[in-house]
Amino acid sequence: MTRRFRSALGWCVALLVLAGCREGAGPVAVPPPPPPPPSAFTPGVPVFGQRDFIEYVPGALAVVISVPHGGLVAPQDIPNRTVGTTVTDNNTIELARAISAALVARTGRAPHLVVTHLRRTKLDANREIVEAAAGNAQAMQAWTEFHAYVDTAKAIAVARHGFAVYVDVHGHGHPIARLELGYLLSASTLGQDDNTLNAGSLASSSLRGLPPLHRPFAEILRGPTSLGGLLAARGVSAVPSPTMPSPGSDPYFNGGYNTQRHTVGAVVGLQLEAHFAGVRDTEASRLAFADAFAESLHRWIEEHVRRSW
Repeated sequence: MTRRFRSALGWCVALLVLAGCREGAGPVAVPPPPPPPPSAFTPGVPVFGQRDFIEYVPGALAVVISVPHGGLVAPQDIPNRTVGTTVTDNNTIELARAISAALVARTGRAPHLVVTHLRRTKLDANREIVEAAAGNAQAMQAWTEFHAYVDTAKAIAVARHGFAVYVDVHGHGHPIARLELGYLLSASTLGQDDNTLNAGSLASSSLRGLPPLHRPFAEILRGPTSLGGLLAARGVSAVPSPTMPSPGSDPYFNGGYNTQRHTVGAVVGLQLEAHFAGVRDTEASRLAFADAFAESLHRWIEEHVRRSW
């Protein structure tokens, strides 16, 4: 980590701790520090936050991948969180690294990658800071670093390419073995017909930053050239997609704090919820899925963003 970035993060954490020490008050959210200048990082050379809890691997593509729930580090000096979900999304860090490698193999360049190595019992980087860190100063600093690195990666990508695609990688344990692609649209919204989706759902989705559409929104969201459609054509079941346009009444994650926070301006994206068997369970599964995902994402960007990435 650069000295300038570490100093800014230190001041931010100090403010958080002071705010949390007011009588009768819990910790309050303080905006993360400004991202460091792009020149501070070299693509492919990882940098780390305090105690190596957060890892950022700078990239050169207009793709930013984050992994908030795959960490296994559980220091005893950080108390366990007692509010919210604490289940680890097993093998999601390995899955994200496989996707990164597949994108390199396809394009010759790597995406940006931001990972938390803290176990979810200590930090949930996909929640606002109060629930995420439970008032612990080290967890709050790690949360701040995680989101500052994502902000930095987005800023670099947008400065170089004019846009960025953000993918927040998770794992689900729902009964149906399929990908759940979360665009901040509820199951009931996805249950609407295409005409209704086309009329007013783009603005509330995580794809609202797309350039002027040359295809109907429903096609971009769940048609043959949607990410779900492209993955389905490669043998990976996904919702939404042409064959599964909506989850109906089945469990479905439509995107959380990270997707809401980081898909702004020229940044579009989604929450990728991967089932375990055949996607996350073995190295062979991860490599096969990563290749299908990289190819599908490549095609989706060419079809719907239509800019060099």
